[in-house]
Amino acid sequence: MEEINRLISVSKDSKYYSHKIKEFNEKELKEFETLALRLEKAGAANPLSWAFSEVKEGIPQFGRFLVLKNLFDIIESPKENISLAEDFDEEIETKYLDIEKVVGEEKLSDFLKTFSKAIISNVVSLLDEGNFNSDRDKISWALVKTDENNNLTEQVISGLHEDFIDFED
Repeated sequence: MEEINRLISVSKDSKYYSHKIKEFNEKELKEFETLALRLEKAGAANPLSWAFSEVKEGIPQFGRFLVLKNLFDIIESPKENISLAEDFDEEIETKYLDIEKVVGEEKLSDFLKTFSKAIISNVVSLLDEGNFNSDRDKISWALVKTDENNNLTEQVISGLHEDFIDFED
């Protein structure tokens, strides 16, 4: 309980969470604390809101957070992405350096991050919405949470688009 009180004391919504945790039973309180601490360790700026939603609404918020965090790690790594692009274009590094000489490193990096964000936004829509032609194709897909042993939990990770735009904040 000491850790959850620490997180509540530094939250901008401390009054709200102080009040709401009184409604938790013992199991929910333990789950809330464990999740909030895992979210904090994973880098969530507001771990209480993610944990509260998962405990009270049954939405796999920690899974949603981790997917978005990893997608933003990709966005924020333009040089690493250029290295990976060598599998598709052996001259990509030379092209990158040529462009960097003309526009500068900071401007090129900003451009690539914004461009990557748009691509990842399309990927998020693809994951959230599944196959738009599922009637025709007779198949779609969903992003499903697994446990630490890669066993399916049957919890669908969806609604990524809802937090995508503001996730950086």
